[in-house]
Amino acid sequence: MKDALQFQNDLAEALEQRKIWLDRNLLPQLKEEFSLFKASFGSLYQLLLRKGLVQEDPYKNDIKIGELEIPSESPFTDSERIEQMSIRLSNFESQLDFLMTFYQFSVDFLTLDRIKRISGLVKYFNWPQFSVNSQYINTRALAELVNMAKGGNDQLSTGLIVDSIQRLENATKNIFKILKDITDFHRQNYKLEARLRFFDALTLDRNNVFMKKDETMLIIKRKFAETMSDRPFYPELFDELLKENYGAEGETLKSELIKRLSIPEEPKTKKKAEQSFRPILIDSIRSLNGLSHILSDTIIKLDENKLVLDSEQNGFWQKVRQLILKMLNKDLEEVFYDIEYLDPVLGTTKTEKLDFGAFRLELDKKARYLASLSSRTSSLMTKLEQASEDQLLSILSKNLEELQKFHRTLSALDEFFKSEVSKENREKIRGIKPEISAIKNAIVKANQKRHEYIAQKEEQEQLKKLGIQDNV
Repeated sequence: MKDALQFQNDLAEALEQRKIWLDRNLLPQLKEEFSLFKASFGSLYQLLLRKGLVQEDPYKNDIKIGELEIPSESPFTDSERIEQMSIRLSNFESQLDFLMTFYQFSVDFLTLDRIKRISGLVKYFNWPQFSVNSQYINTRALAELVNMAKGGNDQLSTGLIVDSIQRLENATKNIFKILKDITDFHRQNYKLEARLRFFDALTLDRNNVFMKKDETMLIIKRKFAETMSDRPFYPELFDELLKENYGAEGETLKSELIKRLSIPEEPKTKKKAEQSFRPILIDSIRSLNGLSHILSDTIIKLDENKLVLDSEQNGFWQKVRQLILKMLNKDLEEVFYDIEYLDPVLGTTKTEKLDFGAFRLELDKKARYLASLSSRTSSLMTKLEQASEDQLLSILSKNLEELQKFHRTLSALDEFFKSEVSKENREKIRGIKPEISAIKNAIVKANQKRHEYIAQKEEQEQLKKLGIQDNV
């Protein structure tokens, strides 16, 4: 009994230290992996929506989620594919939103039941073996839709698809690796609880424990019902307990268990290399990639709004003049709009004469620039990978400054078109507030990353000034 108590104490201490280590080290990594997983899926899903290969679920906002649930995996016919995949992809995105918003990334919160739910969601699509020949209906159907999206000469979309699926595959592997560690902790913690409640106090016949396994398990189940009825019964874990307490290699198994739960030692080096914060900056810049399609959609809406306004302002002869200029391949007359916006510094309204054609070209140029961030093999990404931290910070700051100007001008244009057209044509004006909001959110998120970089860099510089080195 003394040996049993000693092992209980050793196991309890090892589990406590393991829990602290998991919460400090692996759980933050898990959250980061899920952020990447969610962003990568979001890029892929939005691309399918833009190409009209799936439709938005009109009932999405009506669905109330109380706990993580795996979307349907039931079979469907080819004629139902678009409808079913539209619903399932929308539901999958909602479940990811719920996971990232309401789940706590801690060992205590991520119970075995919740880990099972998370695992089911992550493997809902088989990203590591993503193929039209998949045995899983959802993976197969999504792969078919993705292949359709790759059709044509849209190399940017193809690059985004390939990159998104690769990141989803990598994130899936990393997530399952971390979940395995957390699962193992809970399994061993469950076994410790069983030992403390009743198992180590059992007096089983060592000679018959394995020879009469069924009888042994009946005894365990009866005692379990008396002392642990508030917990689910896991036969495989009690089988492990039997081997540890009554098996010929029991002591070896116990020793290996304590060793497996021990905290990994950090590799010792004479001097730790100076920490690089380049990944933060590169991630910040790449996070702006999603705006490429937002800006492209905005251009389409602006062009349509301009046509509505032109139809009111241009008389018959003006339209003929524009047509002749176009036929002669001559530049169309410049179009200027008087737009108003609020100066955030002075807090006053300013008026600007906007060259609409030039602004549109700048917007299109920025959309193509951001689109090239989707492919790791693009010349822009190669340039970023080779850039120094100072250069990356400069690139990020420049892009944020340009996007802030676009945000200001687009907000003003949205109001301009709505106010300039007649009441009869106002319904024809396509609002761009969703796009404006998306641009603002992207700026905020990228700015947060930039401030995170600056703060960490300043802390590193302060430590240097104080003479604190990262010696081990």
